[in-house]
Amino acid sequence: MKMVYEKVVADEQASFRCLEWKDTDFDFPHHCHPEIEITQILASSGEVLIGDCFETYAAGDLTMFGPGLPHRYKNWKSGNAHSRVVQFHRDALGEGFFDLPECRSIGQLIQDSARGLRFSEAARKAGCRVMTRLFKAPTGLLRLSLLLELMDILGRDQQRRQMASHDFMAPKNIEQDERLQQVLTYIDAHWQETISLADASQVAGLHPQSLSRYFRQRLGKTFQQYVIELRLSRAARELLESERAVSEIAFNCGFNNLANFNRLFLARYKVAPRSYRSK
Repeated sequence: MKMVYEKVVADEQASFRCLEWKDTDFDFPHHCHPEIEITQILASSGEVLIGDCFETYAAGDLTMFGPGLPHRYKNWKSGNAHSRVVQFHRDALGEGFFDLPECRSIGQLIQDSARGLRFSEAARKAGCRVMTRLFKAPTGLLRLSLLLELMDILGRDQQRRQMASHDFMAPKNIEQDERLQQVLTYIDAHWQETISLADASQVAGLHPQSLSRYFRQRLGKTFQQYVIELRLSRAARELLESERAVSEIAFNCGFNNLANFNRLFLARYKVAPRSYRSK
């Protein structure tokens, strides 16, 4: 899987783009584009990589990506996958529009979206309702007014949180990032097995030390940290979707020591595995 620089084809009849995705899978590649993006998940659940932040997603999520921020969705199960996406340039409504006093909160929202944003439950629900109206509206001024209403809701959300770390830097050269995608693909295929930096280095065609430095520069975390977060995410899913014993889930997800798994899970999710299952 390669890092894809998505060229968004503009609609000559509109200042922003609305896309609706329905399929059995929700497996978007690691990609970025110069447009701001707001994504609503209506169906499907899985993992999302936003810059250097690795989290899960589910139906009802609303996420905002700033210009050039790499992101990737991967669903856990084939089935009903449904999303809505709005994409637009910062200057789509005119240079300086979002710098107007009336748009100050939206201007700050756009600035914060450089690291990706997720929103409070109240803002998410209100935003999703506006997204539904926006996608049902005919093209024209009504649709534009709904986009501004959506951004006003998100801009006034004081509980929104940024996703990627302060240290994350979006790649300047997409072609150079293809090696990282080769490694991510390798990890996706072998995450339940013993995965070493040396093996991944062979896939990328780099010296282990070079890959380690490259991985940290691109994702803001070590190779091993990424593997652990991936395994914990999939263990969390198993806890919610199956009745299997915690120890069985831990070993199936690549953890050879149950005590170590419990410690890592508690550090990431702030609850023990058994409590996570029953919450």
